[in-house]
Amino acid sequence: MKKKILTIAGLAVLVLVQAVVAWNARLGWRARAVENDPEAKIRLLLRAEKVFPWNDEVSLELGRAYFSRGAEALGDPARRDRSFELSVAAFLRSLRLDPASSSAHFELAQTLLYMSYLGLPVPLGYFEEYKRAAELTGHSSQMHYDAGKVLLGRWDGLAAEEKDFVAGLLKGALSGKGEERLADFLEAWNLAGRDQALIDRVLPDDSASLRTYARFLGERALSLEARRSALARAEAMDVARARTELDQARRDAESFRTADSSARCTAALEALGAVRFYQALVGRDLFDPKEHKALLTAAHRLLAMNRIEETRSLADGDGVIAAYIALEDDFTALGEFETFIKDRGLAVEAGTDSPFKDLHTLAFRMAVDFKLNRYRDIARVGSLLSSSSLVIAPSGRPSYAAILRLIGEANLKLDSLYEAERYYRMALEVAPDDLDVLIGLEHCYGRLSDETRAAEVRLAIGRLTSPAVTDLGGRIVAKGGSFESTFLRAGGPLKVRLELAPATPGRPPLVTILVDGRVAWEGMGDTGSIELAVGPGPVRFSLEIAAVSDAVRLDRITLAGGDPL
Repeated sequence: MKKKILTIAGLAVLVLVQAVVAWNARLGWRARAVENDPEAKIRLLLRAEKVFPWNDEVSLELGRAYFSRGAEALGDPARRDRSFELSVAAFLRSLRLDPASSSAHFELAQTLLYMSYLGLPVPLGYFEEYKRAAELTGHSSQMHYDAGKVLLGRWDGLAAEEKDFVAGLLKGALSGKGEERLADFLEAWNLAGRDQALIDRVLPDDSASLRTYARFLGERALSLEARRSALARAEAMDVARARTELDQARRDAESFRTADSSARCTAALEALGAVRFYQALVGRDLFDPKEHKALLTAAHRLLAMNRIEETRSLADGDGVIAAYIALEDDFTALGEFETFIKDRGLAVEAGTDSPFKDLHTLAFRMAVDFKLNRYRDIARVGSLLSSSSLVIAPSGRPSYAAILRLIGEANLKLDSLYEAERYYRMALEVAPDDLDVLIGLEHCYGRLSDETRAAEVRLAIGRLTSPAVTDLGGRIVAKGGSFESTFLRAGGPLKVRLELAPATPGRPPLVTILVDGRVAWEGMGDTGSIELAVGPGPVRFSLEIAAVSDAVRLDRITLAGGDPL
């Protein structure tokens, strides 16, 4: 009987405990539902503690509620100070119940730090609490980041070993976490005094992070040297990534995975396309520019071969094959590419009876022949063309014009000047505004010493090339924006003068100027004018003026010959 009574009593106690715990949990849940009313929340949490004082989560929530009340009572020192004291006491109760609670250590550290800002006495050091919180979270990068960011705000007051700890937290918390967190950290770093040594220790070593850091510096016109160095390092990584992608693309192609190979080639080209050659401004060669060109050419070549392998056609709607031919200048590589095409039955041989059935393929074939110095083969196509009666459809006119131009250029190389003139003239009938043809014709007349006709052609060239002065009328380029334009020239070296000024007086902008995608100048756009040298090259070159840190006003662009302006 006694045993039965004890059993019933035990069950009653268990039921009572369960009821108490359930009521405590319910009050805690109701308290969390009134987050925006600290007073109501505190009342509910105090009731929950009275019902069952051993729930560490309730004490933790009570500490948070007291902290919120104190933060809202900054104009009432007595109420503020008392609230913070009660907050600390609640957090300590929570930690007595669960010493391994990283959240309680973190919240306690926050309160202690806040009290230290106000000059209030504190029972513990906030740094040790942040440290415990970080150590207890294991691999929680968010907690590490939150603790590291708060401590960064006290950077100058930290001891050397404390700085080491914070740097370790931030390095782990930033690694692989994307641009948004890094940008947030950089804002905090900027407010904390911009310790460059800390950046060197915690910045993730990848091109995306380096570019985010460089953009942050540029938008605030801070430390051009650090910005340029970061971009140069990022570009060296881009080249290395392109090399890796291309190696894998070759292995994929060898395994007949052409789609995967093409995707790798595209990734390599994207990496190489991001390179603006900032190492030229830094004065250090972090990669060989010749390797960049070789990787670019090789990626285009493999992409073109994959396209041909998949389609068994030389159709080139997006210009993949043409892009490779334009870049390639190695005879051996071109010969291998030519053999690749022949093996697939796609080549049109110069000198065949009917080479004009497919003008696009013939133009492609002749472009390869020209690169391989087969000028006589091209000239023989001209002889066949002279004896043929062709009706050119509108869709075939661009290829036909290219064929005529190549025949003219081949005859010019062979010193058959009158033949060269003939085919250049025929090309102009098809494409009157082809600057390359006009330049070739001018060279032809120059070698014939026919100054009268050379002068006529120069007038036509002058009508097509960009004017010596482009008045932009004070065009405003907003921060983060850019002005882009393409200019036509006769092919020789140029001096370019840009006249610009800050859009807002007293706020000189950081300006970046790119020529054909390469950085040619970067600095503060308050100098009035900037002069650039553009070396000899294609008839077209692009110019981009980017306003990095603030808006810039563009007034005028002046082009002149190679002599100084």
